[in-house]
Amino acid sequence: MVRILCIALILAVSACDSPGMDYAGIPPVMVEIDGSRFAVRRKGGEAQAIRLNREYRAGTMARAFRAIETGSGCAIRPDTLRGDPAVAYARLTCPGA
Repeated sequence: MVRILCIALILAVSACDSPGMDYAGIPPVMVEIDGSRFAVRRKGGEAQAIRLNREYRAGTMARAFRAIETGSGCAIRPDTLRGDPAVAYARLTCPGA
């Protein structure tokens, strides 16, 4: 019974768009990259991408990278992309900043 409850909870949360506390209240920019859907939020020189669809394929972080750049309009600073296939964070270099 506990196993079924855990699986149900994971499935319920896996497609939610709940930003971290640092990004609460910031409306997301919805971005689709090669079939992966992301909610991208930018706060100053940083951004967060939350993957909205379930998927089990390689390359999710590369798609999150592209989603952050597309959704924020900024370039990701080298070696600052971090996180996991569900939620990724990066520091940005933005035009005019």
